Amino acid sequence: MLQISDLHFAYGVHQIINGINLNLNRGEILAITGANGSGKTTFLKLISGELKPQRGTVNFQGDTEFSLINQGEDICEKTVLEYILMDFPQIESVYAEMKKTDESDVKYADLINKYAMTGGFEFEEKIVREISGYGFSEDDLSRNFDTFSHGQKRFWAIMRSLLKEVPLVLMDEPTNHLDIEMCLMLENLVLDMKRRNCGLIIISHDRVLIDRVADRTANIKDGHMITINGGYSDMIEHIQREFESRKKKAEEIDKKIKSLEQEVMRRKNWSNKKEAQKAPHTDKGYIGKKSAKLAKRAIAVMRRTEKLIKEYENEIPIYEKPLKMEFPVYEVRNRSVFRCSEMNFSYGDKIILNDVNFEMTTRDRIGIIGANGCGKTTLLNCIIGELKPQSGEVSLNRNVNWKYIPQDVKLVFGSGTLLKNMQTENYEETSVRKYLGGAKFRREKVYSDIKTLSYGELMRAVILKAMLEKVEFLFLDEPTNHLDIESLEMLDESIEKFPGGVLFISHDRHFIAEHGKNLFTIENTNFKDFIVKEEIDTEEFSRILRNSSISFENSRRRGNTQKNMLGEENKDATDDSSFNE
Repeated sequence: MLQISDLHFAYGVHQIINGINLNLNRGEILAITGANGSGKTTFLKLISGELKPQRGTVNFQGDTEFSLINQGEDICEKTVLEYILMDFPQIESVYAEMKKTDESDVKYADLINKYAMTGGFEFEEKIVREISGYGFSEDDLSRNFDTFSHGQKRFWAIMRSLLKEVPLVLMDEPTNHLDIEMCLMLENLVLDMKRRNCGLIIISHDRVLIDRVADRTANIKDGHMITINGGYSDMIEHIQREFESRKKKAEEIDKKIKSLEQEVMRRKNWSNKKEAQKAPHTDKGYIGKKSAKLAKRAIAVMRRTEKLIKEYENEIPIYEKPLKMEFPVYEVRNRSVFRCSEMNFSYGDKIILNDVNFEMTTRDRIGIIGANGCGKTTLLNCIIGELKPQSGEVSLNRNVNWKYIPQDVKLVFGSGTLLKNMQTENYEETSVRKYLGGAKFRREKVYSDIKTLSYGELMRAVILKAMLEKVEFLFLDEPTNHLDIESLEMLDESIEKFPGGVLFISHDRHFIAEHGKNLFTIENTNFKDFIVKEEIDTEEFSRILRNSSISFENSRRRGNTQKNMLGEENKDATDDSSFNE
């Protein structure tokens, strides 16, 4: 269906796409991964024709049509039905004329017949059939498009492509800003399109989505693309095997080079010795001639060996050593951090949180999940004192060193360099630089203006800063937003090495499964237990979400002993007096 050959594209002297080759078949899903700025969106624009390659070709089989779903949110002041019909101009033109015509007008009857003849009514029935499988109804078609959430707008954009029945769909970051429920809906929609023999190319940092839907996964780095069969996990395994293979080959070549260098030195020493032996003698007899000849031969062999060493050096494969991040190590005592008792919060007459009973210690790792707008960030703001509840009590232990990291992590930092922003009274500058290096901020990077750092770098820096300040508890609001997979992996490692407790809000299923030892959800203003177990399996987590429609039994914790991450009682945690320790 799609064949890409020797594709090249550069912005000025910066080569973005450098000799990429790719084929895609109908009914095949290709996921594209890579760091932010690696050229993924550029690649999609080259396929769609928005950009022209400087070299190479993009060929479609026959008259293959495609749909492109960009990262940005569509803006449309019309109804959902009108938004969908924008891709069906023959039906849309008649429908638009009908809307402008009074029903009492004789012309209206002719337009009704014309609409029927163009298949308008049949198409409306088809739309209703398709959307009903995803929890939407016929009434939603008459709603204004802009009244829907970002995730729902993304759903309508993809549904329009499905209804158009194009053989190829290109998606750029379709899960951005989507809550878990919408991610699952998107996943099902993508698999439905695959079953209908549609080919899809999806740029995504959603590790679970890639694992669940991708037939092949491609990674773009330094302008080059590697492609493997399978999903994100298979790509990680491939990269690890490739690293081990390159490392082994580099070690073997290095061993050969050292052996040859020893041989060069041996021959050089021998030649110098012979030259020294004949130097005092003016006799050019047999011995002298033999020594000169052997010395000359040794020099020739030495030069050939040096040439061979250079050839071996050119063969050494480039491989990046996986750098394990190093963070400050310190002890965190098990203490109560906060307690919410019968807390209620409203914006005017709209109730957001109702009768919340919740507490945490410095040993707990808890995730809050739920639909966008359900009140997750509001709850965090009530706990840290940014918002005041209308009734109930929120007690925050003033003696626990905690840190709140908002969705816009830039707000945590001031102006100036990274190094300046990381200074703390706990560590000298040399130690701070050492830990910055351990967090992959090397050499000149520490002097970079904080405003020039990527979102992923800022998130890594703020976790390190928390550890330099010996923070005991973190409040994280959507820490995975805007992160590429490499940054997500480093964030996982950072949170894993953080010695204190964590309360986070996230829609990233992999992050939730990795770090949420206990999970809670907010549904219809009620704060509820979601799942409590020692380990949360990503597959099982996705299955539970899919089967539950996020409706769970409420397990209140009024005055009960808070369970820790293993479901055991926090025997070290004390009663109210711990707030004064």
